[in-house]
Amino acid sequence: MQPDDLNRVQQTANSLLVETDDGRLGLVDTGCGPASKFSEKEISLHGLGPGWPLLENLAARGIQPEKIDFITFTHLHWDHAGGADPNIFCNAELIVHEIEWADAHSRDPLLYKSYPPETVDPLKAGFAGRTRFLTDEKNALGPGLRLARSGGHTRGHCATVFEGALDFGSPHAGMLPAVNLAVFAGDVCSSRHNLRLVFQMSYDTFPLDTRRWKREWLPRIAREGGLLLFDHDSDIFGATLRQDPKEEFVVEATLPAA
Repeated sequence: MQPDDLNRVQQTANSLLVETDDGRLGLVDTGCGPASKFSEKEISLHGLGPGWPLLENLAARGIQPEKIDFITFTHLHWDHAGGADPNIFCNAELIVHEIEWADAHSRDPLLYKSYPPETVDPLKAGFAGRTRFLTDEKNALGPGLRLARSGGHTRGHCATVFEGALDFGSPHAGMLPAVNLAVFAGDVCSSRHNLRLVFQMSYDTFPLDTRRWKREWLPRIAREGGLLLFDHDSDIFGATLRQDPKEEFVVEATLPAA
């Protein structure tokens, strides 16, 4: 990836809109939140765009935020949980792994700036009484939908796993074969550039767990013709995989980013 003159690479902060078989609407991750919540220095440092893309994209699909029934997360870093405003998503249940929640609110100095209070404190206060905690054993979000803890990027980091008959709302979905497994990997495999076992984020707090996740899940996704969904790839949102003797795994059929 070619960096700019400030040594930054282009990334997105993808959220996934989910409609369950019983008609409930949910979000997996909520991006950074509105540009108005950041200082000019933060906007410049991160190269953030204007507006609030999450709400703009929901509106473009005719969905008001009060119609969102649940919000869940791969993890609670600012660029994944920053858009979960409890006043905007006033009817949503927050669903999160208990380990991730505990670490996010621990104020552990070893997790330096990983969980800014301005991101996590409003979740605790604003979603009080409508927060559900999942565990490694009880991890179902609904039929065919679950959080599978990966660790790696954070101790409580989870991939979101969809199993069963899946329909994709993307206009490019016709480019894909029939898919019965989709995995929103979060930051354990944030883009196609991170497919190699050792190509991972420098932010990972448990790097070997990230590699263990890839060693377990990437072969399964390739073998079963599943779809791997990326949270930070600026060009493609999802891809099927095939094994490659040199590169380990490479993308095959792709869903372009919005």
